[in-house]
Amino acid sequence: MAKRKISKQKGIDVAEVRMRRFFAMLIDWYLGQMIAVIPITFYFRQGEYLQAEMFDLTQYDFGTGLALGIYGLLVGVIYYVVIPSFIFPGQTLGKKWCKVIVKKQDGTEVSPLQLCLRELVGATFLEGGIILMASQLRNLMPLFGLSFLVHPWTYLSYGLTLLSIGYAYMNQKSRCFHDLLAGTIVVKKD
Repeated sequence: MAKRKISKQKGIDVAEVRMRRFFAMLIDWYLGQMIAVIPITFYFRQGEYLQAEMFDLTQYDFGTGLALGIYGLLVGVIYYVVIPSFIFPGQTLGKKWCKVIVKKQDGTEVSPLQLCLRELVGATFLEGGIILMASQLRNLMPLFGLSFLVHPWTYLSYGLTLLSIGYAYMNQKSRCFHDLLAGTIVVKKD
């Protein structure tokens, strides 16, 4: 309770930013995943009801599976790096709708390089539990004979994601591991 009073006095409601950030993450996860599976949903299912195995890239020939995986990765890069770098500075669609923004620690605008570090290295490789690009990479791995790495990477990434969320909840600025790596912070949009 004392932390909330202190943060209110400084004009920052940490609980509100955490809640907005959480809903932005849900929106971004949903939109990114839905856009990434458009080819399967509308073309490759060939009129059949969607089945879980339709999203397994090994169910297709190598070229098709590779193209679907690369398409999903490109969707992730555009959604999490290009849009917040050049269209809505510091914001994905979820962050825009929830009125939060990624900034540098000093409060200035985040750079495209920082967003790459934050999203591609931190969120995808370090945490990678639920982010689109990590899911697509795990889906691509069996195409290259790396199935044995999928489960360990999945468990490790979910564990690191949970630790990162716990860490963000415990620190006053709600910074996840990918924020620490890139020197960023998520704040309420003015």
